[in-house]
Amino acid sequence: MITDIAAIKDWLIPISTFVTLITASVGGWLSLREYRLKVKAEIRLTRSSELEADVKLLKLFTEIMTIAHARGNTQVSDKVIERILSPETMKDLGISYENLHEILTNSVIIHPIGVAAQDAAICAIWALGCKHEILMPVAIQALTSLTGFKAKVARPYLEDLKVRYDKKIIATADHE
Repeated sequence: MITDIAAIKDWLIPISTFVTLITASVGGWLSLREYRLKVKAEIRLTRSSELEADVKLLKLFTEIMTIAHARGNTQVSDKVIERILSPETMKDLGISYENLHEILTNSVIIHPIGVAAQDAAICAIWALGCKHEILMPVAIQALTSLTGFKAKVARPYLEDLKVRYDKKIIATADHE
């Protein structure tokens, strides 16, 4: 019996060490698995945030385009439209279905944008295109379109962006 107790004592240390190592290994493996899942979730969140930021950036960029194109806010009076569409006014002014679209279009007031704001917006398009890779082809397209009526301001920025852009350029504009 004493030899059995001595044998058990001899085996007790290796067995407890083995159990400890197994427990530590399983714990480490579970921790690594959990860590990998957290890293994947973080990567997904980062990509989602980047996509959201890109969408916001593109939205703001197109708003700058409105300024660069010298288009301000639009305004239309509901009362004027109601008056124009009244049968008496249509008859008095000789408005028919054929010319109604033109008359309604002309009743919209577009607030102008100053030349300085317009030129600054063109420069902002160039600066954003230089800074953000996602905006580079968008800026090239925008500046290509803007050269149709603001060539003196837009063309130097356009040429600079074209030199910086290393991919194929497919930008076109109606005025070309």
